[in-house]
Amino acid sequence: MIVKTASMKLFSAISLLHLCAGVSAPGAGPPPEKTVSAVLLSAVGEASWNPGLKTPEKKFRIRLGFSVPVPGKIVDCRKEGFLLDIRDSTGSGRASRGYDHFMDSGTPEVTLEMEHWTPSPEAGWVSVKGNVPLMIAEKEVMSEGVLFSMDKKKEKQSLVLKGGALADDGRQGDVKTALEIRTWSPNRNSGKIRLEVNLKSPCVLGISEVTLIKPDGAPVLGRRGWGHSSASDGSSEWHWHYDLEPGEEGKVQVFVSYMSELKLVNVPVEMKFSLSGMVRETSGQ
Repeated sequence: MIVKTASMKLFSAISLLHLCAGVSAPGAGPPPEKTVSAVLLSAVGEASWNPGLKTPEKKFRIRLGFSVPVPGKIVDCRKEGFLLDIRDSTGSGRASRGYDHFMDSGTPEVTLEMEHWTPSPEAGWVSVKGNVPLMIAEKEVMSEGVLFSMDKKKEKQSLVLKGGALADDGRQGDVKTALEIRTWSPNRNSGKIRLEVNLKSPCVLGISEVTLIKPDGAPVLGRRGWGHSSASDGSSEWHWHYDLEPGEEGKVQVFVSYMSELKLVNVPVEMKFSLSGMVRETSGQ
């Protein structure tokens, strides 16, 4: 069976506009203090041909990166109000409401993927136009400490993060989370004790860090990793993993650092890219 694939990349921005919310027209007053900017990270079109198919399978993918001046941080990309229209110079195109976003990375990203469409071979450029609603945070704060015992195998307590949530109507409010610590028996080889801190929230939060403090004021060391996951119902979970030294036990206070002073920013998007053409074609047995 012979399968051919072809890919084409877009580059050389004709006009990569500075994207912001509430931009004032010349002479209408001072510019906004906080400006959200976006850049094109990649744009790739793919077409594959398989035996028995009358038309090729097409796919077009765009990755946009967003940033906001420090100390601000982009927390989330909202689905409500998200709409980007992708067109080429021939007028062919489609609107995209679906996307994937990765806001925990150093450069927050939004990825769009259009099935069954790529720019026309006769197209000279591709435009992206629409709106991206982002949740922006202006300030990082630390929660009150929650006292746990590292001697217990599992312990769970509630923690209210004040001003950590943003409602659909744009109002900022408190959110009740579940904080849990779990410990395991010492490792047979190293003797170290595995400790895991879990934080569960019913909504999206801008969690920055977790800090464990001993009664003498010393921090708990030995962190070896962390993770974050989100569910379709909007809930989120964070996990931090530690390897404690043998004999490390007793009480510990857990503090959660998170983003507050939240607001929803609708970012108007309007950009255009030139089309470079086919860059790769492969065939294989």
